[in-house]
Amino acid sequence: MTQPQHEAHEKASWAELFFDLVLVFAVTQAAHVAFAGQSWGAVGQTVLLLGIMWWSWVGTTLAVHGVEDSNGQRLFLFACGLCMFVFAITAPHAFTGHTQPLILAAAQLVLRLLLWAEMQRKRVFAQGGAFGSWVNPFTVTVVAAVLLVLAALAPEGAIRNGLWVIAVLLAFAGPVLLARRLRTVQFGATHLPERFATFVIIALGETLASVGTQAAEAQLGVAAWCAVGLIFLLGCGLWWLYFAYGFSAVEHSLRTNQIRGNVVRDVLSYGHMLLVVGLVLVAVGARTMVEHPTAAPHGMTGYLLPLGATLYVTAFLFTRWRMFGAATLGRLLTALLLAALTAVAPLLPQLATLALVTAILAGLNGFEHWVVATGRPLLVLRNPLRAR
Repeated sequence: MTQPQHEAHEKASWAELFFDLVLVFAVTQAAHVAFAGQSWGAVGQTVLLLGIMWWSWVGTTLAVHGVEDSNGQRLFLFACGLCMFVFAITAPHAFTGHTQPLILAAAQLVLRLLLWAEMQRKRVFAQGGAFGSWVNPFTVTVVAAVLLVLAALAPEGAIRNGLWVIAVLLAFAGPVLLARRLRTVQFGATHLPERFATFVIIALGETLASVGTQAAEAQLGVAAWCAVGLIFLLGCGLWWLYFAYGFSAVEHSLRTNQIRGNVVRDVLSYGHMLLVVGLVLVAVGARTMVEHPTAAPHGMTGYLLPLGATLYVTAFLFTRWRMFGAATLGRLLTALLLAALTAVAPLLPQLATLALVTAILAGLNGFEHWVVATGRPLLVLRNPLRAR
């Protein structure tokens, strides 16, 4: 079925933006777990929390997609927002004790049941709704939420962490396991790209907010002020990579693709999750650099900022491959260069690592601007086995 080429622009409702404010707090709470733990285990827990938060946000966004703004929709979003607010409050203690993890899991289960019930209502009253079956990705995430309840009741350590991993993997596997049903879903081409771009802004804002909070509490020397300035420039570079060219590519792909469900799943849901994880790792790594910018990092902290930047750029390779069957050579080389820098970052002063990451991204943005401004074609690596 050919999708329409021209569609009215659907803007996010004020209630959706209010819901996003809860996510700002939630992302901050998840990032705090990695910053406070200062270990790879804490980083893994942050990624798990982000995975559940992200999929909750995606589910809520899809549940209200295509629904006219009304009091019913607003109350539904407020209820979902309350669940996410409770989740965010308890997130730093999700893996320790029993009371806080159980409250977190209960909030997530209620949210998942709300989303499932809303999709069933749309299925019954809106000519099949978004999914024409009782079994859909929203059903799978209810099962994932039940696993979180079991994790809260399980002993701390490997069993609890393992149940969390299974729950996150199950939630993300839903759209793949039910890919055939997802192909029948009708998505608009303007509302969803705007909504997912909003989450990228939220994650970018976490970088500046975390660094600003750290800087406001410390007596900054010259080197620390240099780090603050470089981090702001780094944020600008990360913004430019997405919003100068990436956003319009996503909107174009969704508008022209005959099976929009594939774009929503692979590019928006999966690809943007990589973007968000990368940005949060940048935020955690940047915060540590303000404290001792001229010293070599200790432990895993030295890896986080260049590793996050590597994931961020790599996400564009994946999304462009899924949209157009090709990855740009410039971004591929940049990802490889950042990966190499990640390997040696613990040996360098933190300010040097920060300056190099900022310079590499600025160079990529400058190169792409020059290519577009001069009308040259982007050099790409095509995938001959691209899935149609």
